[in-house]
Amino acid sequence: MVNDLYSDIIFNFDPKDNKSLVKLRKILNSYPYFQSASAHYLKGLKIQGKDSYDQMLPKTAILTSDRSVLRNWLYYDKIQTENKEKTNEKYSFLDWFDNINKEVDQIDQKFNVIDEFLKKSPVLDITMNNKSKLNQKIKSKIKDELITETLAKIYVSQEKYGKAIKAYEILSLKYPKKSSFFADQINDLKKNKK
Repeated sequence: MVNDLYSDIIFNFDPKDNKSLVKLRKILNSYPYFQSASAHYLKGLKIQGKDSYDQMLPKTAILTSDRSVLRNWLYYDKIQTENKEKTNEKYSFLDWFDNINKEVDQIDQKFNVIDEFLKKSPVLDITMNNKSKLNQKIKSKIKDELITETLAKIYVSQEKYGKAIKAYEILSLKYPKKSSFFADQINDLKKNKK
């Protein structure tokens, strides 16, 4: 039922329709992390000038993985009119030439910044002696809190049995209720290692 209700709202979405907002609010009460419903509800609040828009905006922004998409969704009409105004501007041939030259200058400046960075950036000395130090630093950065059962399984699939055994040992300390399971995994890995 919720699927049909939501589909109907989306296909016939009118941000000015207060009934749609009420239906979206009901959906959000049941499914508070429903990003698409939240974005549609937010747009309706914005168009209708509701006070709850300011409260709903940060919640919806948190649910949105790319906030530029949310901004474009909320300000679509304004962006469209700005784009139309830009395309309706008429330039003479020389004006167009000036605009093109400005863009080329900006691109050249960006390349110059990149070139300067590459000239000034330090070069890493990765010889055989330094590789072992680098590997030790990387290994030390993997903290016990980051060890998961998935990581241990990845080590097993990569046939890195020593690392997998260590991961399962850490997991058995982190999760004592599953320690017998992890002990069995360790025993199996020790057999495979031989």
